[in-house]
Amino acid sequence: MNFDAVKFIVEKYSSKDGRKGFVNFVWWAAVVSISIGVVALVISTSVLDGFQNAIQENAIRFTSHIKVLTFKRQPIVDVEQIVRKINSVEGVEAAFPSVEKEILIRTKTAVDGVVLQSLHRRKIESLQKIEFNKEQNLSQINGVIIGRMLAERLSLNIGDSVLLMSISVQDSIGFTKTRFLKTIVAGVFESGMAKYDDLFVYANSNVLEKLDADTNNYSNSIDVYVDDITQIDSIAKRIEFVLGYPFYCLTYYDLHSSIFAWIELQKEPIPIVLSLITIVAIFNVVTFLLVNVVEKTKSIGILSSIGLTTKEITLVFLQMGMKIALIGLGIGVGISLLFSILQKYYSIIRLDSKIYYFSSLPVDISALNYILVTCFTLFLTLLSSLIPSLIAARINPVNTIRFIK
Repeated sequence: MNFDAVKFIVEKYSSKDGRKGFVNFVWWAAVVSISIGVVALVISTSVLDGFQNAIQENAIRFTSHIKVLTFKRQPIVDVEQIVRKINSVEGVEAAFPSVEKEILIRTKTAVDGVVLQSLHRRKIESLQKIEFNKEQNLSQINGVIIGRMLAERLSLNIGDSVLLMSISVQDSIGFTKTRFLKTIVAGVFESGMAKYDDLFVYANSNVLEKLDADTNNYSNSIDVYVDDITQIDSIAKRIEFVLGYPFYCLTYYDLHSSIFAWIELQKEPIPIVLSLITIVAIFNVVTFLLVNVVEKTKSIGILSSIGLTTKEITLVFLQMGMKIALIGLGIGVGISLLFSILQKYYSIIRLDSKIYYFSSLPVDISALNYILVTCFTLFLTLLSSLIPSLIAARINPVNTIRFIK
């Protein structure tokens, strides 16, 4: 096979001089349509993966990998012994007691209900975008850490004073006991999820003990972190087996099952629907090749008469189709990558976190997505280019040359 001749003809037919009038329009229509299809596919899958990864990261950051609870949510006594048992389970990296209380937080102008949670080393390390007073130390936080949305709603800044109020029921008759504690805002965190930024407040054990002295003897739950998150379900079952009744485990996926189910639901039909855009774009490639076959019929006849074989003519049009696909892919991948980088690092598209869980559109730049879309587009282009290529190869040179003037 004469590859040099094939390459020369492809370059001749694909050049600007070889594409005139309507042929040139169809060429660019095919390139642009493939680019749009690639952009739609890559960005949609990147956004869906971004949502899943961002929700997973925030879920782990605020709830740990596994949360150990008791039935009826009774306080866990003998916490140290339970923690030792959990740490002995294969696959467990660390376990920390966690105390959670519903309290009221009051400022000079407003009052609001929040959930106060205890801090431990792993939770401090995982909180995102924490701001502290310069004199504060991460290991010795004297005050509370609140979410950005809560701070804005209550007009609070780092260093401002707040009043915490805890109400607890003392017995079955219904007598209540109220404790007050004046403290300061030691830090502000921002997760981008309204569920956390608007509701959760974090404090060290000394703050919790001042509100409830018994918190030193019990915890509401135990936060568990694992070595391999892909084995989280089997590790949770092992923990339940070791602890027995009345303990049970909830993974971060269980705690946010509705959100993850929604993402999985979107990940199935959206790529399929958007693939139709790419399929339509491929038909534009077929259109260009068919138009080119019609326009170049006499040239094809001449090429056949001087010795170009059927396979070589087929290869000419296959390469032309692939050339269009590669140009469209290059433009589409470039636009998708540029958008993903700008969105990931500069958040050019903002969202309402109360509705969409995040303050900006999350994207995940995955090489696998780009490779799959590229292979999918090239495969469809190659497959669809066969039809016009075979038509061109079957042109009878005698019939075409006969009418040349």
